[in-house]
Amino acid sequence: MTCVKNTTGETIMLSQAGSNKPSAKNIESKSLLEILEQAETHCKDCETVSPMICVEHCDVWKVKNEVFETRRIVNQKDHAIKLLNILKNERRLKILDALMERPRSLRELQVYLGKLGYQHSRSTIINAYVTPLLATGLVKRERIRYRLTFYGKGFHGILKGVFLRDLLPIHSCCYEEVVLRELKAKPKTFNELAALVPPKSLSRVLTRLRKKRLLSKNPRSDYVFYHRIKGRPEARLSPTEKRIFKAIPKAGISARSLSKEVGINLRRTYKYLRRLRDKKLVFALRMRRTYELTQGGTETAQLLDEVARLTMTSLSAPIPIAK
Repeated sequence: MTCVKNTTGETIMLSQAGSNKPSAKNIESKSLLEILEQAETHCKDCETVSPMICVEHCDVWKVKNEVFETRRIVNQKDHAIKLLNILKNERRLKILDALMERPRSLRELQVYLGKLGYQHSRSTIINAYVTPLLATGLVKRERIRYRLTFYGKGFHGILKGVFLRDLLPIHSCCYEEVVLRELKAKPKTFNELAALVPPKSLSRVLTRLRKKRLLSKNPRSDYVFYHRIKGRPEARLSPTEKRIFKAIPKAGISARSLSKEVGINLRRTYKYLRRLRDKKLVFALRMRRTYELTQGGTETAQLLDEVARLTMTSLSAPIPIAK
């Protein structure tokens, strides 16, 4: 049996070469990158009789092989889209729940889903639900059973039963996810978002997010705010012009809000504003339309950030080795 220490001085027991059983049943959360470094150290000092012993029996070799394979998958160009689309399929997430408990065969997964009310054939389960999990590196097949990889355990750990099926479109290019993550930092204009999402798709994306109440309601056109000049006007004003002029605050006001403030209809408000502009007592500034997240949008964006962080840090999230 081999014992190695991590950077904080904690001891992790790796299995002895020649045995395919873990030497510690419950090794608590450790960084996978940290474990990989420890495994490399172990392999340097290992004096195995034959490389086939590593391949067939050594758990340290199996851990390293899984990490390398998962990294290969994570580095694929479309990995982020595939991973995010997993979040939108409840049955795939239920399979992750099942495999988090223990490895299961296809038959056992069918029984597990059946108890939850999902009646599917084995071919449907493998093709529609399990294969995408295998393709994203979240699940691995070992003989007749499937189990969560270290990456899958980290992914499952940040979900906490949340899925986005009812909020974001399935089988998408994940433009909605891009917009949500961008708006998490600060509100942005249409043109700013169009630099990240194709303009032809952006309008539909924003409409979907507003319908799901992930974006705050915004005006259909750019705001136009009216401001008055400083000081007292020298020009002679009619009573209604004076009332409108005095009702304009220092911060400016839209014509619609001004109409409600002075109690006259919008058409007449515009007429008097034009007169005041002609007398150079009022000027208009166009405010660009911006989009910002609602509370639900912020929470969804935070979940997406957690998923992205798990991927971008190359599996550095704390996850258990084995049970």
